[in-house]
Amino acid sequence: MAMSGGPDPGIWGLERRDGRLHLDGHDLTALTAEYGTPLHVASARVLRERCTEMRAAFASYPGPVGIHFSYKTNPVAGVLRVLHDAGLGAEVVDGYELWLALRLGVSAERIVFNGPNKTDDELRAACAAGVGLIVVDALAELERLASIAAESHREVPIALRLCPDIVPRGMNVSSLTGSRRNHFGLDAPSGELAEAIARAARDPQLRLAGMMAHIGSGIHDLPSFRDTVERLLDAQSQARAAGAEPWLLDIGGGLGTERSHEMTTLEMLGYLGLGRMPRPRRRGDERLVARYAAVVTAALVDGCRRRGMPVPKLVLEPGRALVSDAQVLLLTVGAVRERRGVGRFAVADGGAMTVSLMFLSEYHAVLLANREAPDEGRTSLFGRLPSPMDVVYRNCPLPRLAPGDVLAVMDAGAYFTSTATNFGGPRPGVVLLEGPEARLVRRRETYEDLARVEVTLS
Repeated sequence: MAMSGGPDPGIWGLERRDGRLHLDGHDLTALTAEYGTPLHVASARVLRERCTEMRAAFASYPGPVGIHFSYKTNPVAGVLRVLHDAGLGAEVVDGYELWLALRLGVSAERIVFNGPNKTDDELRAACAAGVGLIVVDALAELERLASIAAESHREVPIALRLCPDIVPRGMNVSSLTGSRRNHFGLDAPSGELAEAIARAARDPQLRLAGMMAHIGSGIHDLPSFRDTVERLLDAQSQARAAGAEPWLLDIGGGLGTERSHEMTTLEMLGYLGLGRMPRPRRRGDERLVARYAAVVTAALVDGCRRRGMPVPKLVLEPGRALVSDAQVLLLTVGAVRERRGVGRFAVADGGAMTVSLMFLSEYHAVLLANREAPDEGRTSLFGRLPSPMDVVYRNCPLPRLAPGDVLAVMDAGAYFTSTATNFGGPRPGVVLLEGPEARLVRRRETYEDLARVEVTLS
């Protein structure tokens, strides 16, 4: 149980022993003593549970389902290996991620290659590897890919990314990807989509496998996925009318989680401009993944029936929903101060400009890891850079902190490692918990790592 005023660590499967937080039986404070901070700690158990949950949620879908983890969400090789061992494919957005997936032993046909500005070299690498699906984002890319496919004498399976012009409720503008005000995908009203379908359907080197859309990140508005499926099926019908034989439909990722809180646009403005923390979101139905799967399945089955189309293979690109609550970020408090009439301040060893940009658009619970104490007012917590933008949270409900305290930032598995920077020095290490074993899967960077690219120093 939590002390009065603070969140219950048991929500995340944590427990306190002698006041110290433990995850999967491992003392988090002891891990910081061994590996230092900032430090990410990931649970292989939770990763496997989330994979099982997603797979089970779509078990009733009447066609094949391919689940491809979104590499940009968490590109740590040790985490990715757990997900691939659990049976997931890969969704990649650049040449490095493609290289990484192949290096991890993912078969090329189980890789989806996405992204709005793929280079010719990346497209050639994808074609040469025999990637299972290349998602085309623009007419110009379609032309470039057609030429590359002809050069390689390969038949290349593609999906066309359409812009469905759907804005889920409760989103902030930095998380939207499916509106016409965004730069992603082929636009139907302007004729881009129809032109792309006609071009792809007549090209002998391109196999138009189906349609794809992605509408945002951290979505809780499930009807927006139903509406997206409708737009995708309309485009699928257009492709069939153009002579193509599409067999799959890719609905991207974007599902939120019940524990993290992605700020709305108004919440972001109030927080970044005035320092007002958003009100905690009331915990919703724990069966978010199951409800999501039910909405998508019903929309596809009903939509295909109404259009007289066979049910397609369903392609999913989940990220946050699989890894968010499987990882904890640990920080150490270095300095505290209180100013009468102003408030309390604490400085830790990581913030938004160093360990993760996500602090600027999401609220994550912050727990005291090395001892138990009740929340006592509010503290503005910052990182180590001499900039007010290197913030963890302003006016965050916390116990009264002291130098040396260890803080656990919860739900840090999505976009934390991928948005970390070298602005404050070497990036953090990552420890993976596997039963009784705590294994370092990404070491902390060194000064030598940072300097290796400096030709002047070589």
